[in-house]
Amino acid sequence: MRIDRGRALGMFAWAAACLLLSAVLAGCSETAARLPAVGLSGIGDPYYPTDGNRGYDVEGYAVTTTYDPATASFDSTTRVSARATADQPRFNLDLSSALTVERVTVNGEAAAFHQVEPHELVIVPPSPLEPGEALATVVTYHGPVGDSGPVSGWHALSGGGGVMAGEPHSCAFWYPCNDHPTDKATFRLTATVPARFTVISNGLEGPTSTVGSGAGATKTYRWHLDAPTATYLTTILIDRLTVRRSNLPDGTPVVDAYSPGARGQVRSESRLPEILGLLASRFGPYPAPAAGGLFVDAPVGFSLETFSRPVYTAGIPIDTIVHENAHQWWGDNVSIERWRDICFNECMATYAQWLWREHNGEDLDSYYRRSVNQVDFSQPLYDMGPGNEFTFEGVYQKGSYFEHALRRKIGDDTAYFAALRGIQRDFAGSNIGMLDFRDELTRRTGVGLRPFWREWVLSQERPSTDNLFPGTLAD
Repeated sequence: MRIDRGRALGMFAWAAACLLLSAVLAGCSETAARLPAVGLSGIGDPYYPTDGNRGYDVEGYAVTTTYDPATASFDSTTRVSARATADQPRFNLDLSSALTVERVTVNGEAAAFHQVEPHELVIVPPSPLEPGEALATVVTYHGPVGDSGPVSGWHALSGGGGVMAGEPHSCAFWYPCNDHPTDKATFRLTATVPARFTVISNGLEGPTSTVGSGAGATKTYRWHLDAPTATYLTTILIDRLTVRRSNLPDGTPVVDAYSPGARGQVRSESRLPEILGLLASRFGPYPAPAAGGLFVDAPVGFSLETFSRPVYTAGIPIDTIVHENAHQWWGDNVSIERWRDICFNECMATYAQWLWREHNGEDLDSYYRRSVNQVDFSQPLYDMGPGNEFTFEGVYQKGSYFEHALRRKIGDDTAYFAALRGIQRDFAGSNIGMLDFRDELTRRTGVGLRPFWREWVLSQERPSTDNLFPGTLAD
């Protein structure tokens, strides 16, 4: 994610609701109080204690939806293919209670269910689940989406369309999911809309079909992402779009989509092959099965690294395209363990903007020396607290200086970038925390980084001279 500088990001109303929900759940009913902990909401992230769910592992989502622009509503059926990981009489999915669930089946049989605000769908299968058991859950639901907030969820576009984008949340606003980066899954979307609209999503295009003619005609679009991804990295864009298709030099398909007011971004996006070529030279092969961008003309206030095809707000500069595509490696291919680890994503993606400037001839050491005194060292890069993950002065500003100092602390560019490529290769499709990232860099480069990490990442004070100006920065 890259936010508009100066935008207040203590706006996670969802976070406050999540923190309260644990207490609400405890008093819902005597029956709920007697149920075992397994199956209750919460995957274990202390920042958002009811996000995600325990007791199963999702393998894939298949969302089938019809969108009505007149009411901004979805009529949907989602199949969640999973496998149980524990004995449990019930399990939860994350789904906004603003959506009305009509029916749930588990392994082909009707299941009891109820919804708990703000986003818990509690499901009681016909018989208790056992570890290793296949879990095919089909949820039929409908409802108006509406704007879900400034940071996470649905963002209405002029003309009746919209885009789904948000971090740390978004999937629960439009399909039932296990809403945490540690449970990655494949994703398929079948979306039917009035024929005047186009639908773009993640991954590869499937066949498009049309029914009817004239004003009543509809089109059905199909998209599939077979590389497992975190749920907040899935998206749907519905608008009257200009779509451009091309290929990267290695044949990877590129789909770029532009809302009517965002067509001025074509020139910047035309440099995508050059951007991805640079990033691949530093981080390893491009990790997604497709590429491109979704350029919308709504005042969303941020851009987001949705996997294979980022979402961009109107008027973004080219370095935002660099930032969101760097996330395809840092955040998408290799993801965080907990939201306190967000520097792993944002610090490196912001530093990629520096790499782009270096690619275009800028001396980064010189820039660092003359501007480092502007950094607010009081901003934490680890465990900054819920709602504070995306503070500009933190993981974006201080984080980019941290990454350059880290590069110079390791000292050898060949060793530094080789270590980054090795982490991308060995942790592809999985998760890592900031402290494990430190230890992996040490293991791969032989450079002890604990004092450096303590001063830059774990402290909120100005680092010592040796760690503020390591290597060539001391010249």
